[in-house]
Amino acid sequence: MDKRRILVVDDSPLVAESIKAKLEASSYEVNVAYSGEEALDKIKESPPDLMILDVYMPGIDGFEVCRRLRDNPDTHSLPVVMLSSRGNIKEKLAGFRAGADDYLVKEFDLADLPYRVKLV
Repeated sequence: MDKRRILVVDDSPLVAESIKAKLEASSYEVNVAYSGEEALDKIKESPPDLMILDVYMPGIDGFEVCRRLRDNPDTHSLPVVMLSSRGNIKEKLAGFRAGADDYLVKEFDLADLPYRVKLV
């Protein structure tokens, strides 16, 4: 069975690499992008099976990346888990309106991440 491919997108290398390490330890194949622009380029090159997407990044933010994915017939069904330091209901609703399948607040327990990924 092939490993599920995940693209982690976060402008913080510490956050991105921590998530990558946890998912790789759970037998996922993980690629990292540090901006919305880089994420969109990587998706064109090699579409992942799932994306974990930071909301607030310089340039193209996570909301816009998600909207672009949903507007593109080639990527409209790509599962997206949004990740943000802001967990109020307004922010979560904005994520779901942009097309996110799930929304995690950055204070989540990394040990829970592989289980959340399986659910999406």
